[in-house]
Amino acid sequence: MTSLARIHLAPAHPCMGWVSMNRYWQALRAESAGDTDVQSLVTEGPLEAPAASRLKRQWIRRIAYPWQVRSKVQNGVLHVLDHSFADLLSQVPSAVKTVVTVHDLIPLTDPGDLTLAQQQRFQKTVRWVAKADRVVCVSQHTAGEVQRLLRVATDKLKVLPNGASKLPEADARMAQRLASLPPYIFSVGGTSPRKNLPFLIPLVKQLAERGQRATVVRAGALLDLALASAIREQGDLIELGPVDDDELAAAYAAAALTLVPSTQEGFGLPVLEAMQAGCPVVYSLATSLPEVAGKAGLGFELTDIHAAASHCWRILTDAEVRVQCRIAGLERAAQFTWRSHWRGLRTLYEELLKA
Repeated sequence: MTSLARIHLAPAHPCMGWVSMNRYWQALRAESAGDTDVQSLVTEGPLEAPAASRLKRQWIRRIAYPWQVRSKVQNGVLHVLDHSFADLLSQVPSAVKTVVTVHDLIPLTDPGDLTLAQQQRFQKTVRWVAKADRVVCVSQHTAGEVQRLLRVATDKLKVLPNGASKLPEADARMAQRLASLPPYIFSVGGTSPRKNLPFLIPLVKQLAERGQRATVVRAGALLDLALASAIREQGDLIELGPVDDDELAAAYAAAALTLVPSTQEGFGLPVLEAMQAGCPVVYSLATSLPEVAGKAGLGFELTDIHAAASHCWRILTDAEVRVQCRIAGLERAAQFTWRSHWRGLRTLYEELLKA
């Protein structure tokens, strides 16, 4: 049945189990609540719902979801919220105006552990981005990659930075556990090569040479044994494993600093989350991270381990520097709101509807 709404949101389907994309969708749903012009094409599920079976994912991805888009969207604007579903554009008539949000094109520039078949599928899917009437990018860096790799014209691009979803109140048990630690370096997220976690080894070593035995607290995927062992030779490592949002809030709040040494990011959510929590950030001057941090964090070139260690040492040993970074980070984080992102989208939709 064709929808009467004028704006149709097509998120990454929840069956995929992609938490970051679920967050993006939920943020837009919250900002558009009460707007009768806007309809999501699938039903929202739990934020961290696990991925469905491979067979079910394939059925939904290749058959059920495209059919749903085809049957419901005959007019207005279709906004595909994740570039990995850009091929859904093929399911709507030419009268429908189309928008795709591109979060990153890292599988094209740094495929990491992806198989050749996975890389080819991704490339085939994101080719559809160029067919959209407008392409939303979450950073200037991503916009540049879209121009360079997908040959999308500049006049189609719109940069709208992500907002920061406020983390819940810190978990009391986690806060109590972390309160017993010395000032620590916090690291959060996955362990893919682009996260550059082996960087921790020379960093901890340099801090030890300065007389500062570093404590590193990790949340997320566990480090491989060799890397964890190498860090522990010069410092202390505590791995929390996967954490809930309230536990994550506690970890940011208790940390002396958050370290983000990534070689590639599409946006850089840990930088924004840390600043929002009042936690100083030390980050690599790579891809989109400087856009997010602005002048609030302390940046270093990827090849300059000395600068990274110096930044960490200053924050760990100088309370005044910590306070300055905290204040600057809170001010910077306040500039990134989902309301601003949604207003930018709403303006874009209206421009397309009037064209």
